Parts: sequence; structure tokens; C-alpha cells
Amino acid sequence: MKTATVRELRNQYRSVLSWVEAGEEVMISKRGKIIARLVPEKPKPTKVDWTQSAALKRDRTGMTMLTAEQAKSLLDYSRGNY
Repeated sequence: MKTATVRELRNQYRSVLSWVEAGEEVMISKRGKIIARLVPEKPKPTKVDWTQSAALKRDRTGMTMLTAEQAKSLLDYSRGNY
């Protein structure tokens, strides 16, 4: 936990903000008394919506998957005669 004065917060807010962004809790003091506390925001857990997955959408369209031989011939064709 770090401590900064009101003056430091006013004059050097970028460095104090970098402390908070790094996960530090910063106590703000005025005339030797703690008057505030800056606490970093906890990240919200993200939920993945697998119903929007490209793999699930592909399976529902009825398209067939390429076999290994078909994929190889397609790759060989795309390389060209260079």
C-alpha cells in the first residue's frame, strides 16, 4: 500500500495513477491524516457466448468439411507454379 499527499496527487497524478493501474492501493493524506483511498477496479469476469461460435454456426449450415487430401490439393493449387 502506497501513500500520497493531496499535493502529490495534484502535481504528479500520472505517477499516482500508474500505481493504481499496477494494482496498488493508494492512501491519500492531507495534513498527516488519511482522507481517501484509491483502489484499483477489479476486472469483471467475461462470459463467452459459445452459441455465437463460428464452429457451431458452421455445423448448422450443412457444409461438409474438407478431407485431408482435398485440403492438400487446394493448398498445392494455391501455391502455383512459382
